[in-house]
Amino acid sequence: MPYDTVGLDSLSLTLGVIVLVLWGGIWAMRRLRPGTLGNARDCSIVRSLALGPRERLLVVQVGARHLVIGVGSASVSLLCELDGPLPPAARDVRFAETMRKTLGRWRDG
Repeated sequence: MPYDTVGLDSLSLTLGVIVLVLWGGIWAMRRLRPGTLGNARDCSIVRSLALGPRERLLVVQVGARHLVIGVGSASVSLLCELDGPLPPAARDVRFAETMRKTLGRWRDG
């Protein structure tokens, strides 16, 4: 029994076009999400320090502000705002010292 190659070719072409259209739609939806036009990198994690298995201390840059945030398994809390940005070459030891000083000033008032 011979196969109808013309029908099989058009079916393959149709399926290929459908796959390309779906892929293009998914790509466009990812690229053109609301709020991602322009520079969407206005919020970034500058430093991270593990305090326990599920607890972390983060320094987050939001625009020009640097915020110290505590992240736990059940909550996220703003601890304080830094006076200025952390030095770019700071190691984890200096980061921990800076956090201790900043949190000490915050506790003292």
